[in-house]
Amino acid sequence: MRTATNGELIWVHADGRVRVALHVPSLTKLRTAPQTARVAGVWVPVMHRVPPRGVLYRHPVRVVERDGEWTAGPVFAILAAAGGHPFRGDRADFRAITAAGRARRAFVYVLPTDGIREGGWWKGFVRIGPGRWLALPCPAPQAVYNRIPNRKLERLPVSQRAKQMLSEQGIPMFNPGYFDKAVIYEIIQRAGLSRYLPESATDLDAATLHQMLQRHDAVYLKPVGGSIGHGILRIDRQGRGFRVAVLKHRRCEVHLAAGWPQAWRLVCRHRLRSRYVVQAAVPLIRHQGHPCDFRVLLQKRDGAWEVVGKGVRVAGRNAITTHVPNGGHIARAAEVLEEVFGEQGDDVHQSVDEMALQCARAIDAHYAHRLGEMSMDIGVDADGHPWFFEANAKPMKFDEPEIRQRSLAGVLDQLEALARREAR
Repeated sequence: MRTATNGELIWVHADGRVRVALHVPSLTKLRTAPQTARVAGVWVPVMHRVPPRGVLYRHPVRVVERDGEWTAGPVFAILAAAGGHPFRGDRADFRAITAAGRARRAFVYVLPTDGIREGGWWKGFVRIGPGRWLALPCPAPQAVYNRIPNRKLERLPVSQRAKQMLSEQGIPMFNPGYFDKAVIYEIIQRAGLSRYLPESATDLDAATLHQMLQRHDAVYLKPVGGSIGHGILRIDRQGRGFRVAVLKHRRCEVHLAAGWPQAWRLVCRHRLRSRYVVQAAVPLIRHQGHPCDFRVLLQKRDGAWEVVGKGVRVAGRNAITTHVPNGGHIARAAEVLEEVFGEQGDDVHQSVDEMALQCARAIDAHYAHRLGEMSMDIGVDADGHPWFFEANAKPMKFDEPEIRQRSLAGVLDQLEALARREAR
């Protein structure tokens, strides 16, 4: 028989040490009163009164009694990069996730990549005030959410070792790492979804680019490991010449070339030291006179992918991408679709969702179903046809409040699902 109640984990500083205990008031519906309880993979003492002094931190948890044994939790961690003060990552995002965990009585802490240990107690961080994070001994988590903030930090040996240690200890994690655009395009093609992919080439050389510009009015050059549009080039044919736009450090520079040799020299001069993919530019629908595309958030629930929400990102003046940090702004998807397509807007809405789900399943299958969420950039042309531009393994925070709240709930749902699966 199983019964449940509420309790809280308490960190107490006494005799020069920090000890963790489970506080459960003496008036509880649980039938037994053991002296210890299991929290994730460790045992802690049970107390029925909060000490008058020395309490460093308190966090609500759920307490379950089964066969006379108490289990408290759940316990999850957000994987951040080591270093910084005291770690590297999006603190606003971490704050929102940990707060959402507290609301549902799940203990979520920030785990730097150098905080993983062989035993049951690890070094984690909890927020105790604006800009203040406290290091505490934390139980090894039952599941981990990977939010190492960029590719460079994720490639560091300490980050690779952290992932290896999680795997060796059987602790599930999502997501495994960042996507490579070239790999993603190949996955989409192999899955039989090429109808959604603009013509693309996974190698940038003069011959390939010149041939694509002969077939298309404009093409994009995208770094395979780029983010927020940094390093993207757009080349438009203009009569016998070319217009070359370069986006770096959130600024767009435009150069004119009288002919192909000069255009190729501009590409070589301004490209990043990175592999690039070449992709035909799709004529996008417009909102208030500016090109726009859709940012779609997908998460896995009970093993199935769902569209959490989508918003429209509208390009800024003279911009070559729709990223908000680069001057774009957001708009409501339903309003834009109705404005452009009228009564057919609902059909386009559904076709975007269907395409996103098909692509998500294909990408997840390639990564051995280890993904828990992703976002996609999807364009729509004047005929209402959706086009896949790219997928992001670690989505940026959505500005739409309703999507943001659903996404936080989805992260916790996925962590709980992973923990249940591992416990079987």
